[in-house]
Amino acid sequence: MKKQLLDYNKISKLFVFPQKEDFVNNIKEVQQYLDKTLPNIGKMLQPFSDVISTVSKYELEELYLRTFEVQAITTLDIGYVIFGDDYKRGELLVNLSKEHQKYGVDCGVELADNLSNILKLINKIEDPELLDDLINKIIAPALFKMIEGFGDKQILSKEKVYIKHHKTLLDKHKSFTIYKHALVALYKALDYDFKIKIKEQPQRSGGFLSSIKQEITLET
Repeated sequence: MKKQLLDYNKISKLFVFPQKEDFVNNIKEVQQYLDKTLPNIGKMLQPFSDVISTVSKYELEELYLRTFEVQAITTLDIGYVIFGDDYKRGELLVNLSKEHQKYGVDCGVELADNLSNILKLINKIEDPELLDDLINKIIAPALFKMIEGFGDKQILSKEKVYIKHHKTLLDKHKSFTIYKHALVALYKALDYDFKIKIKEQPQRSGGFLSSIKQEITLET
């Protein structure tokens, strides 16, 4: 009998742009779901939920943009996280698009490798080998690198580049690293369901973190 997985379609709502009015309610729903299903992981998500439920709509959007898009800590396009500009990302996008189409997943305005979109596939994919590859070769390695990007050293390195290009940094909300809690909770949820075993580190020509480091090297 196939193991009953967590509801990753529900969990995917943690990583969508917080533009819609129901975003905060969706986060509360995910929090309640994890509190009931896996309380230990619910505790990991709680700091994220606490901040999301207390800030303004403008601050919600600012937190998302500051984390993933504008002078960002990381990116939600996980194919880029692990493959960078390598042709392998293009292959991944093509294959993911086929899976999205097969299972009727609407990617909206985001790309096929956006984290929120990929999570919607987990409960739908019927091929266990394909699902194992998706988790252990794509999602888990990407999450590991994304979480690593929230480290003090990594953030300082990025800010050196941003100062160079933008002269001054955008004002940072006091909780601008709060999405790390959501990413860690997701990683632990996947580990609960799949016993994560990262089989290999994908070879790449560059990526979100490496592109920052390259700029710093050229500067010094």
